[in-house]
Amino acid sequence: MKKLWPGWLLCVLTAGLLAYMGCVQAPAISLLIGGMKIPDQLLLGYDLQGARALFAAFAADLADAEAKGRQSASEAYLALHAGYDLVFPPLLTISLGFCAFAALFRPENPIETPRMAAVGFGLVLALAFTYLACDFIENAVADSMFGPKALEGALNERFVFVLRVLTAGKYATSILALVLIAALWVWRWASMRRAAPPAALT
Repeated sequence: MKKLWPGWLLCVLTAGLLAYMGCVQAPAISLLIGGMKIPDQLLLGYDLQGARALFAAFAADLADAEAKGRQSASEAYLALHAGYDLVFPPLLTISLGFCAFAALFRPENPIETPRMAAVGFGLVLALAFTYLACDFIENAVADSMFGPKALEGALNERFVFVLRVLTAGKYATSILALVLIAALWVWRWASMRRAAPPAALT
């Protein structure tokens, strides 16, 4: 496991970035729009009624921000996607793949990996990259719906369902990947116990 320390460090950095976005940046944006959560935070996203309310909250804050000469919630939301949330999805994708790989990495016992474990590893990779695509496309769709230029007109209601699907897909794929990773680690623990020599009789 000592050989894998760069990967574990990456996982810690990824978790720290997620905590920073979830506990600092997202609440700061929510505070400007009357406490409403940004779409990224909702497991199933906003329905049409919720999207309309969010659009109105972003629009009202934009007008107030322009009058006071401050950054609006909409601008902060786009900045989040162009900054930390541009870096986070690839980091999480790599971290998920690494955690699955680490469960199979056993140089002290280089036996052939069972087919089911290898399939599990492949599924984790597939889910991780699907998550990556969902997150990036979700951010682009959200920006086109709630960005400052979009707020000059009416809400693009055709994108509401698309955004919900992408948000739900993002969470579903990442959660399933974590479940599979946990299963791989359980397999690793069980196989190590089976391979351990029996205790000497006294």
